[in-house]
Amino acid sequence: MLGTGCVAALLVAFGGASAESIEGSVRGNTSKQASDDSSQQDYYWKVWNGALPELPDKDDRSDVLAVLTGKFTGPPIGCKFGFHGGGLDPSTVAARSGTTVRIENDDAFTHELSVKGLAGFTPLESGPSKARAIPVPVGGPWELGDRIYGHVDGYLHSMRELVACARVTPGGAFRFENVPPGPYSLRILRGAEQVATRRVTVPAGKTLKVESLSMSASRRK
Repeated sequence: MLGTGCVAALLVAFGGASAESIEGSVRGNTSKQASDDSSQQDYYWKVWNGALPELPDKDDRSDVLAVLTGKFTGPPIGCKFGFHGGGLDPSTVAARSGTTVRIENDDAFTHELSVKGLAGFTPLESGPSKARAIPVPVGGPWELGDRIYGHVDGYLHSMRELVACARVTPGGAFRFENVPPGPYSLRILRGAEQVATRRVTVPAGKTLKVESLSMSASRRK
């Protein structure tokens, strides 16, 4: 959650306008692809040996991320990512091109983040409560992994005009907070793909409620 000082800075950057919220949802098959047998065996071996917590069966939408893009000079809003519960949460990561993105380790054990195809990135172990910063050049998306735990996967998207990020709940809902009024592109990312997009305009003084978006074939960002 943004502190009072950060919110004030955002309002100044956007000409003193108020900060509003956006509510919406996505529908369609947003579950992760099932892992192959070898990956599942590797994961459960680590659960049995105490290296990872057992995850409950559920409609897992941790590979779905809602983002806003548009003209905005402040830091991206709500774009926080990390290791939690033995994996990346969310596993779809977005960051503004030409910046860095931090991946926090909220687990009680060490991870070793890898980024396939990203020149100059060296995998290094990150212990509990530590973080790794990833440089985000133009290009991608890049495949994310963990050299210690093979079941961990994800994707990093580089976006030139990233404004805000919002997680998608198991029920398909998302909510952006502290968004300055104005026009944006609302995009739904799933893994390496963009699966939905819509133009929206955030009004001053009230929450914008967006009609539900349907998943579709991948598109360029």
